[in-house]
Amino acid sequence: MSDNFILDNIDKPQSLEEAYRNSPELFEADLKKALLVEKNSETLNVWHARLSYLPKIAAPKISTFHLIIICSIAGFFVKIPSIFDVHDDWYYSRFAPIITISAIISYFIISTCKKKFAWFIVLALAACISYLLVIPDNSRSASITMALIHLPLFTLSLLAVSFMSDQWLNVDSRINFIRYLGEMGIYSVLILLGGIILTALTLGLFSLIDLPIDRWYMEYVVVIGLVSSPVVATYLFDSVQNRQSKFAPILSNVFSPLFLITILAYLIATVYQGKSPYTDRDFLITFNGLLIVILALTIFSISGKRRAAAVEASDYINICLIGSTLIVNLVALSAILFRWAEYGVTLNRIVVSGANILIFVHLVLLLSGYIGHIKDGKGLSNLESIIARYMPIYAVWSLIVSFVLPLVFQFE
Repeated sequence: MSDNFILDNIDKPQSLEEAYRNSPELFEADLKKALLVEKNSETLNVWHARLSYLPKIAAPKISTFHLIIICSIAGFFVKIPSIFDVHDDWYYSRFAPIITISAIISYFIISTCKKKFAWFIVLALAACISYLLVIPDNSRSASITMALIHLPLFTLSLLAVSFMSDQWLNVDSRINFIRYLGEMGIYSVLILLGGIILTALTLGLFSLIDLPIDRWYMEYVVVIGLVSSPVVATYLFDSVQNRQSKFAPILSNVFSPLFLITILAYLIATVYQGKSPYTDRDFLITFNGLLIVILALTIFSISGKRRAAAVEASDYINICLIGSTLIVNLVALSAILFRWAEYGVTLNRIVVSGANILIFVHLVLLLSGYIGHIKDGKGLSNLESIIARYMPIYAVWSLIVSFVLPLVFQFE
């Protein structure tokens, strides 16, 4: 007998499978050691191929030149107010998000998106831009405000189609898109942090020679860098990571227990302080923001797990996190219904109610799937399916809020 379980059970496939399911990390560590001893073992090499296999993904077809062109065009559009004397508040509130998302969409249209899907996306983006140009300029309109908030969410669904192309119905493709969003977000933050350091260094150096470039640098280099960072992050995700998610799952697993502690402490403190979402509107908004953050955290955590992985401590943490979030959601929903009864129906309450109901149903489905994963061993594929099939529902809701409700309420 050796101290390596795999070597001792190399001719017992059922024992090896059971050991892997019980502790994938320990199994992989033993496998590496076993391969050093039995390099020619067919069993060990099959296991190595199984665990180290990464699906082949076509290398990005986009060159650095195309990347620079996309960033330059995005930079031009983001500087239109200063070039053509367009009102800043009106322009940026409507077009800043769609410029950034369109730049990323352009990346995928050039690199991987099929032609027929590319035309659909371009036409849909043109419709969104035309809509933003013609809707009234009324900052007091609740319907217009909600449309401006939700239209970028709809354009994210167009980004998803450009990423998935003809595989948009595939569960794996949808999960890969979610992984991409997490990785792109992390890369963008790292790029921006580097940009902050570069900006401080540049301005400091030029100030030493009494050459004031602060205003020009902030208005052009910083602004164009902000809108370009997600595109550059996407390029890095393609060329460096080969579209393999690494950081988002790790961070979500690190922050899940911290968020669980925070939300439980927050609920206890809320009761102790006597705060009520029924009468405090800002408190209700905080509740809803918390729901979105925790839902995203849970989804990134699930999307980063291996399907064959055994039940881990992070799974129990996620169950507790979803359960406590459902309590928050129920409180928020009851508070919204109370405000309906007390103050009447408004567009804002309709939108918030719809979003809360969608999130509530999604969380219930995720909780049910997680219980099945732990209790019945259904595996993570069921959870991934729940996440992937629910994505179009959010897209449809954002479409309704952006286009339908403003017309129903006559842009008021």
